Amino acid sequence: MPASRPFLWRTGPDGKREVSWRLRVLVWVLPGLLAVAGLLMLAWEGYRHLASTPTEGEVVRVYAWQGETVFDRGTTNYGPVFRYMWSDGEMTEATSGSSSPDFDFEIGSRHEIRYFPARKANVVLPGAHNWLPGLVILALAAVTAVPAFLLHVKVQRWLAGGAA
Repeated sequence: MPASRPFLWRTGPDGKREVSWRLRVLVWVLPGLLAVAGLLMLAWEGYRHLASTPTEGEVVRVYAWQGETVFDRGTTNYGPVFRYMWSDGEMTEATSGSSSPDFDFEIGSRHEIRYFPARKANVVLPGAHNWLPGLVILALAAVTAVPAFLLHVKVQRWLAGGAA
């Protein structure tokens, strides 16, 4: 077998075992990508928290619609619109940009929100629901790292078993 041909693992004519960089990438690509994605999501949420200002918003409208995905079929999703004092001193309205069955707020009720003083945009409803997707993806990275590590150990043992 020519040495220039692509391979994942092979035993050479001299009995030496070799593993391609491609195999190492394949072993670690899923846990690595999940870890990077989870960290980026947490960093984005941290940025949104640091760049926003807390205030109290009054619910002026609540949009409601039936869920259409596999995850929310048969439930009603709610998207509240808040009125709040923006950084220029004028009252403005904005939605959170997200919906949930838990966002069925009473019109006129007041809730803590976070807004971005640099630009008028969606407001943020504080809570664990903002951080949860990043944490779940990091947990998936940890779960997929276990079989990747076991496969890595198995490959290292296979390499050690070849001729020196």
